[in-house]
Amino acid sequence: MEEKGFPRNYPMKGKRFLEICKEFLDRIEEGQAENFKKAGQLIGDRIMDGGIVHVVGTGGHACLPAYDMFYRAGALVPINYIIPIGALYGAGGATHGMRIERTPEYMKQVIDYYRVGNGDVAIVFNNIGVNAATIDAALACKEKGATVIGVAGLVWQEDIPEDHHTRHPSRKNLKDIVDLFIDDYNPVGDSVIELEGFDRAIAPISTVSDGYIVRRIEIESIKYMVEKGFKPPVWASSNTVGGDKANKKYQDDYFYKIKLL
Repeated sequence: MEEKGFPRNYPMKGKRFLEICKEFLDRIEEGQAENFKKAGQLIGDRIMDGGIVHVVGTGGHACLPAYDMFYRAGALVPINYIIPIGALYGAGGATHGMRIERTPEYMKQVIDYYRVGNGDVAIVFNNIGVNAATIDAALACKEKGATVIGVAGLVWQEDIPEDHHTRHPSRKNLKDIVDLFIDDYNPVGDSVIELEGFDRAIAPISTVSDGYIVRRIEIESIKYMVEKGFKPPVWASSNTVGGDKANKKYQDDYFYKIKLL
């Protein structure tokens, strides 16, 4: 039997989760370092131009990395978190949310509501990169004139059959729509560990890998702005001495630009 290459060789037996996390993060850094820099430049230029960056999680746990960029101590201020309430598992029910993220046209209305505009930068997160919400979000942002960064698993898009019911009616892949694609190396099924005597894979890796990607994008954005002689708008922790005072100006400046602020 031919051995499958990374990350198709997952799930596997005999490896600790810590080892697996290290492998994924090393692979992401090795393969995506240049894309992190490119993303940092796109985001940095937009912020220095006075704009905001839209972050979109297109349902379920894909909302986590987008949420992790929003109003976070040590992270960028001008982040507009686009949350598709109907597709959020914790809001209206998990299986309800799953139905919504497979519904064509839904995310187009969400993108329109959040007023993504010409010249904006948008990041679309979804490990699978093929479902209706993800493809519609990316297409809608492009139609609005935004530069779109996509974060998803390449092998999902390559390996999910074209006629699979989870796919967008167009059968498009996120990687083929966006201006910059960042591979999170998510294996099909997400879970990475097989246990002897148990018939189902466990331990999803995407929260770890996408959390790392979020921080790397932020770091490169901030470094780029500093190198350009610009002071990046970054939140202080409100729980530290002087934190509320440090954040007050940013809250005032962006309150009417960021819907959820």
